[in-house]
Amino acid sequence: FMEESYQKIIFQKDAEQEIRAAESEGRDADFSNQTIQELNLSDKEIRCGLNFKNAVFLGSFYLGRSSILGDLILEGSVINNTLYLGELKVGGNFLAPRVAIKNSLNLVGGEVEGDLDIEKAHIQGFLSLNKVRVRGKMNAKGLKIISLESQTGVIKGDLYIQNGEIEKSFDMEWSYISGMADFQGLSVW
Repeated sequence: FMEESYQKIIFQKDAEQEIRAAESEGRDADFSNQTIQELNLSDKEIRCGLNFKNAVFLGSFYLGRSSILGDLILEGSVINNTLYLGELKVGGNFLAPRVAIKNSLNLVGGEVEGDLDIEKAHIQGFLSLNKVRVRGKMNAKGLKIISLESQTGVIKGDLYIQNGEIEKSFDMEWSYISGMADFQGLSVW
């Protein structure tokens, strides 16, 4: 008897089912250590936290214009394409230390009620936090943003935080940005 060594891949319908179950059971939806095909949870109201700790996304992950009641955890996860979180509202913390993203992380116009932690995040492509609002602390220590070369050209390793608002503190010690960093209009209280 050989033990099965492959892991089941989570698809869109599996993820939606787990979220519905978590909402009704009053717990976080747990996708930790899972392999996920591609996930589009845009324009949804998610009445629980989402835990993707050490998850691997084979494609992109979309959460644009959604709201999450609890925490969004992407700690140690790998996203093999875009992480699109434009106008996302996170009712708790957004915890993504050591996340690895191959393309871009876009949180334009996002709101985080707690802390935003992207310590030691590694992004190939750009990080856009324009108009982001963080009510807690933002930890970007050891953040690394490098350019991404593809068939269509080069995505510069830029960081944008134009007109962002961080209410507690902002730490970018030991960060590396290969492209441009734009902090125009950023306010840290």
